Amino acid sequence: MDPETRLRKFVSVVKEIYENLSEDDAPVKLMKKVKTRSPFHALITTMLSIRARDEVTHKVAAELLKRTPTPEALCDMPLEEIERILKPLGFYRQKARNVKEAACRIVKEYGGKVPDTLEELLTFKGVGRKVANIVLYNAFGKPAVGVDTHVYRIIKERWKLLPNAKKPEDVERFLMENLPQEMWGEVNRYLVGFGQAICKPVNPKCDICPLREECPYAAETRQP
Repeated sequence: MDPETRLRKFVSVVKEIYENLSEDDAPVKLMKKVKTRSPFHALITTMLSIRARDEVTHKVAAELLKRTPTPEALCDMPLEEIERILKPLGFYRQKARNVKEAACRIVKEYGGKVPDTLEELLTFKGVGRKVANIVLYNAFGKPAVGVDTHVYRIIKERWKLLPNAKKPEDVERFLMENLPQEMWGEVNRYLVGFGQAICKPVNPKCDICPLREECPYAAETRQP
């Protein structure tokens, strides 16, 4: 089976798994609720999610955005107060500076509206391709693929569809070339949920995975 066919088959299975997962098993489902409220919610929540567990990010982002539901409100909030709210997250001081600066730029340079192009989003501190692509899809419905650690690990190391990948951009390009455009945005959510619930970074649950008979990683680790 060629890589494109395997990818589409595996993703279709993972989609079904995702749809049946609870929010406890796949906290990425909690994140969707916040990210789809507005472009501003999508940007701030995704910026905060870097190197943080989704269940913690969701709680922290919900508190911050309840207090500051607009770019103007976040720009006006003292940095020390933002840091206090973000303290449960890793790198909270840096993230506090980044989200405050982003909010102020949105107010001063973009008339209070989050920009909707990859090029503009990448000019914000704390926004890389993953964050920008997730915002483009969730906030603006644009076809884009967000590649985080779960997506990178599953494609490269578990399914071994791109074993020679050197960086997330390699996986992003592979997914865009081998999946129909209408699947680009959702593939991140499906694979992240799968990675949180079953294909975990440590001690993956290969014994209950529907793909265990076809997954190269499962085959390598299977008991003789």
